Amino acid sequence: MTDHMVEKPEVRYLSVVRKEGGEPIIGIPYREMSVDPDLVASFVLAVIIFENRQLKNFAKEGYVVVIEEGEYVVGLLIVDRVDDDTPYRNALKDIIVKFENSYENQMIAWKGDIRPFREFALDILQIYPYRIISPKMIPRLLINSDATPDYQSPIPWSVGETDVKIQVIMGYINGKRTIKEIMEQSEYEDSEVLAIFSMLERYKWIALTRKLEDSSILIKIMDPPKFLVGVYGEQLTSIMEQCDGEKSLASICESLPFNMGAVKLVAKNLIDAGVLGYRDTDEEVEL
Repeated sequence: MTDHMVEKPEVRYLSVVRKEGGEPIIGIPYREMSVDPDLVASFVLAVIIFENRQLKNFAKEGYVVVIEEGEYVVGLLIVDRVDDDTPYRNALKDIIVKFENSYENQMIAWKGDIRPFREFALDILQIYPYRIISPKMIPRLLINSDATPDYQSPIPWSVGETDVKIQVIMGYINGKRTIKEIMEQSEYEDSEVLAIFSMLERYKWIALTRKLEDSSILIKIMDPPKFLVGVYGEQLTSIMEQCDGEKSLASICESLPFNMGAVKLVAKNLIDAGVLGYRDTDEEVEL
């Protein structure tokens, strides 16, 4: 990333709250905040409902709260300070309209159970995913381990139809297909697939890597474990010496007495082990 590029404002929290009773129906945290977003929602509802005032936004140090009212719910979007909140407001309006169209009967005959609304998170994450992931990335399933109980978390939105879609997408993951290839093979909208991958990564169900190409530039991150040195010996040492963050993989292969296939195999294993990493360039798509 070049020095003159400006960071894009980030969404911190999105919440849908029932107007009549003030119950939080769905809340998606994106970034850590210094204040409790539920307290922010309570304040907004108090102003709108009890004081009968219109409140479209309010700003605090470092962030702004965008507010949109529907017939049954209020939407709140907390985002970094921006000069113009119009794009965020329009997106929030669309979310509120779609939610009320989808769940109007449940809102009219309110029973107090918010669990059926969790699957709507997929609709929200299609607009604001946890992270924008390049379709060039290759997902790999992570196996939960008793030794690392906090490594993988249950996905709170994996209910109903959303759970079905998550399971289908996970079935395509084999550690070789790119996200783009999975998008082409699945029957779901691209935005749905990307939203699902943002969930899977957020809750540590997958790891993402890139496809190793001739133009890839690799850099050493750490010393290789002894077992890899024992397996590959001099071949590994020679490749490691060439991975200086400047040479492309093709250049490295030209300077070594090994064929391209052998070098790629060793390099991929070193990447998977966290020994080598990719050096970002301005031309590469962000993760």
